[in-house]
Amino acid sequence: MKVYVKYISLIAIVIAILTGCSGEKEIPETTTSTYVPLEISLGLQRTMCYGSCPSFAFEVLNDGRASLTVGRFTEEVIGRHLDEGDYKCTISVIEIDQITTYAEANGYLKLNDRYDDKRVMDLPVAISTINGKTVFNRYNGPDLDELYSKIEELMSKANWIAEPDTQK
Repeated sequence: MKVYVKYISLIAIVIAILTGCSGEKEIPETTTSTYVPLEISLGLQRTMCYGSCPSFAFEVLNDGRASLTVGRFTEEVIGRHLDEGDYKCTISVIEIDQITTYAEANGYLKLNDRYDDKRVMDLPVAISTINGKTVFNRYNGPDLDELYSKIEELMSKANWIAEPDTQK
C-alpha cells in the first residue's frame, strides 16, 4: 500500500511540475496599458558602387528614435560632413508620419519587394522601408526619387550625435 501511495504522490508531483511550467501564462489585461511595440517606421539605405555613390543606412523607429550609419560620399545627401560611423538622434513623429503617409498614398505598399537583375553589379541599391514594407530597388524598379528626397531632407535636418568609438 505504501508503494502505491509513493507512486501516486510522484505522479501528482510530475503533473504539477509539467502543468506549472507550460510556458503559457495568462497576462492580465489593463485598461491603462499604452504599450506600442517598436517598429521601423521609415528607413533608407544606399549602397556603394564602383564610383562615388553615397552609402549610408538610416532608420527611424515609430517612437522617433533614429539611427544613421554614415559610409562614403554622404556630404551632398546629408547637407554637411559627418565622419564615417554611427549616429543617433530623435526625429519628430509628425515628420515621420508625413513621409509615411505620402508613400502610402502613392502606392508604396503595393510595390514588389525586389527590383533587381543579378547580372548588374555597378548600380547602387536603394533599400527603403515604410511601416514594415521594404523595397530593394537596384534595376528596372519604380521611380522613388521623390520619396528618397523627402527621407534625405529629413536626415539633413536632424541633429545627429556621434556614437562613441564608431568614427574612423
